[in-house]
Amino acid sequence: MKDFFARQEDARRQSGLLLMLFAMAVIGVGLAVYLVSMFAGLWFSAKSGAATGFWHPQLFLWTTTGTLTFIAAASFWKINELREGGARIVATLGGKPVPTHTQAPQERMLRNVVEEMAIASGMPPPDLYLMERERGINAFAAGHGVRDAVICVTRGAVEILSRDELQGVVAHEFSHIRNGDVLLNLRLLGWLNGILVVSQAGEMMFRGVRRSSGRVGGAVFVVAAALYAIGYIGYFFGQLIKSAVSRQREFLGDASAVQFTRNPCGLAGALKKIAGLSVGSRLDHPRAAEVSHMFFGNGLEDYWLHALDSHPPLDERIRRLEPGFDGTIPDVRPLPPPPAETVTYVVRPAKALPEPDSALSGRAVAALLERVAEPMQEHIDLARLLLSELPASLTDASRDTFSACAVVYGLIMDVDPEVRKLQEQLVETHDSPAVAGELRRLLPALDGLRPQVRLPLLDLSLPALRSLSREQYLRLKKTTGAISAADGRESLFEITLRYLLLRHLEPRFFPRTTPRPVQIYGIRGVQKECSCILTSLARVGHRDDNAAQGAFARGAMVLSEPKADFQFLSAAECGISSLDRAFATLEVSSPLIRRRLLAASLECMIHDRAVKIEEAELFRAIADALGCPVPPWLDLKEKRN
Repeated sequence: MKDFFARQEDARRQSGLLLMLFAMAVIGVGLAVYLVSMFAGLWFSAKSGAATGFWHPQLFLWTTTGTLTFIAAASFWKINELREGGARIVATLGGKPVPTHTQAPQERMLRNVVEEMAIASGMPPPDLYLMERERGINAFAAGHGVRDAVICVTRGAVEILSRDELQGVVAHEFSHIRNGDVLLNLRLLGWLNGILVVSQAGEMMFRGVRRSSGRVGGAVFVVAAALYAIGYIGYFFGQLIKSAVSRQREFLGDASAVQFTRNPCGLAGALKKIAGLSVGSRLDHPRAAEVSHMFFGNGLEDYWLHALDSHPPLDERIRRLEPGFDGTIPDVRPLPPPPAETVTYVVRPAKALPEPDSALSGRAVAALLERVAEPMQEHIDLARLLLSELPASLTDASRDTFSACAVVYGLIMDVDPEVRKLQEQLVETHDSPAVAGELRRLLPALDGLRPQVRLPLLDLSLPALRSLSREQYLRLKKTTGAISAADGRESLFEITLRYLLLRHLEPRFFPRTTPRPVQIYGIRGVQKECSCILTSLARVGHRDDNAAQGAFARGAMVLSEPKADFQFLSAAECGISSLDRAFATLEVSSPLIRRRLLAASLECMIHDRAVKIEEAELFRAIADALGCPVPPWLDLKEKRN
């Protein structure tokens, strides 16, 4: 199976191919509209006795330009409407948020599964929604990427599926988020809407026929019928393209989910229950057809033309998971409510990854790189272990909007009593006395956390923080900066936390119309930014400048190419502002450049054959900036006392 970056590059190329096919369809629609207009003109000319030819340059210019502008405007309007990402899609289908403190057993199980998967994947938990009225078994992920992704599950899925089966479905949806499918799906929605409006214009003209009479009414009827047919023919071919892409991405999602959970029976069991349920995976919502390519299972009735099916046949998907499947489908009935979640945290040894004190060869680095954004069952076990270490007070606080702010402040509080007192005063001044009081209540539990648990706790807090108002978010941002600067210096963890916080929350409150496209394809275009990142990583792992330069040189060798110049920078040249600028530039670099930089970062980290907590945390921030979620570092886990 291709690695994360190769699949990201495939998704980018596939987007380009789809855009080209879409452009061809739009041009075809424009030419067809010209032909309709020309024949309408011929019909009028014949009635009036005037002679006319088949080629009319001025008519061609007006009709094609008008049609293309009309379609482009409709597509842009739809894409702009979807800039809110997954939340907008969920609202379209009537999904409701799953409360963070829900006490319903099925919903609690679903939230626990999603949180475990998120921590194991190295990404914040997506916002979680439930389609209450849908009794079929289905789910979908939507958004522009990791930062604004949502997962929505039907009521039928949480009531009928077992925990292992639900985990398989959730892992499938996480793979769509990691592989870039969610962004591809949003683009498909916007582009197809542009073609569909041509047929909608024909429908509007049909209504106008009722108010017309004589030969004008007949002409309007003919033009309306032609536009309706042209629009739906274009939409038909758009649906063919969309369905073909969707079927292949579903196979990839199944394979990634099994690689993640190491439990093909869970995912196969969910698919068998869809086959055995009378309503299957169908959705009743009238707008389900619009987003049919996003669902885990086919949300619509099967088409007589299978080329239009948005999903592969169920039996084919099951046989790929269970080659010995004999076609037996279980009798499906809703499961009884599960008992309160009691998870036994048994961590399996991570034999697939090298130990820190072993010789880390190029082959070992390649193996680590292949597992970036590809979590394994060991990562799920580790995620459960990390979550089990959190006191109930912190777990509850991370799920509450008010208390989550206090959690963020507490994670960057200084150990020095005098500095901490000043920081508490800053919280009272910049935020509120109530939040400062909540902070004091949580500090004893926060002080007892192991370093490995800090970033997972931040991840758990992000869904609650997304519920802040814009004013509250700006207050959080200002207060975090103030307490970080209270001691006159900013630790690497403070830089990492603030960066991750801003990266995942800023788009929520200040969304872009569209994601930034890839603009840099050569390593020379980002050599300064790569130098900054590798220097920062080398200085974190080595206090001695000579050792740091050696680590930097090892990483730079991975990026080496003719005319590229990488320089070991001074500490002053690698501050938070420099890293921010570097990350912003790398956002528009190609997936293959990001892969090389991540490989270089790994080489830099393992130069001394050991990985510190601080290095792993900075590596997480680097990978996050590159749009690549990184699972928890297995070699850094410690046995609990």
